[in-house]
Amino acid sequence: MSYKKKLFPGAAIELILPDGDYKGNYHTRVDEVGERLLSVAAPYLQGQVIPLREGTVLEAVYYDEVSSYSFDTRIIRRIAVPIPVFVLDFTDEIRKIQRRNYVRIPAFYPVSFRMVTKEGLSDPKNAHMLDLSGGGISFKTLEKLENKSLVYTMLKLPSGDLNTPARVCRVQKIDDTNAYSISAEFYEISERDRDRIIRCVFELQRTMRKKGLV
Repeated sequence: MSYKKKLFPGAAIELILPDGDYKGNYHTRVDEVGERLLSVAAPYLQGQVIPLREGTVLEAVYYDEVSSYSFDTRIIRRIAVPIPVFVLDFTDEIRKIQRRNYVRIPAFYPVSFRMVTKEGLSDPKNAHMLDLSGGGISFKTLEKLENKSLVYTMLKLPSGDLNTPARVCRVQKIDDTNAYSISAEFYEISERDRDRIIRCVFELQRTMRKKGLV
């Protein structure tokens, strides 16, 4: 299967600007997919469309369940209406990047979540964290979530609060209780936030080693 076919309208995509005034990573969505051109919703910064010029060189990254894919591109055209979009050069030279395996470790930091529905976000729901990794989280809750549904997680880590979407990948009823064990993969998480979680996991491992628990 062509890596191009893994992109479709509505798919999440990340635009990476390696330098310049707007250097950074920006999450957005695919608008239309063509054979040689790809249009994406123009990302925003502080409520304003990032004013990138035609000809700007950048890297685009997108994902599926097991791998990441990236390609070098440039902005061919900017369109302002009906919605701001960037039209990108859609090359055949797409790189496949195997996702990293993340160490999962028992963790019990405060966590809550909001379910993502067609009407928006639900009220916050309480949960009890079971384990944590750079790739995802497991927690216990009285709410029965649907597999593959999206939730907005709110974690209280030693380094501060961290909020990020996650996609549910396993739901398991806990015997003799009304609770469920939920496993979820972080979804569209920034590398900065992922690194914060990984550092937290490393600190937990260090503490457990000192106590002879691992």
